[in-house]
Amino acid sequence: MPVLEDPVRLFLMKNNMHCGLAHRLLDVSSELGEVSKEVLKASVYGQTEARLTAELREELGDLLFAVHALASEVDLDPNHLLQEALAKYIARLSVKGHIGSTP
Repeated sequence: MPVLEDPVRLFLMKNNMHCGLAHRLLDVSSELGEVSKEVLKASVYGQTEARLTAELREELGDLLFAVHALASEVDLDPNHLLQEALAKYIARLSVKGHIGSTP
């Protein structure tokens, strides 16, 4: 996707937020931890089924932004990567009956 069509990449460029692959990966990990925390809170620490809360929704958005920024950091189109992954899972499901990488 061209830079001008990618709002995340454009945002990062406009705000001089280039930070390298390692730091982007740390950000993804951090945001995943925030999602995990909100799932724990939403399930009353496993006592009930987790429910969608405003906080969980916000953290999921932050995680998606961080993953998109990670792909952009190495000049990959996150939408193209998603399409490739989906095609891989469709093929696995068709051949193996599940999407896992193991036989």
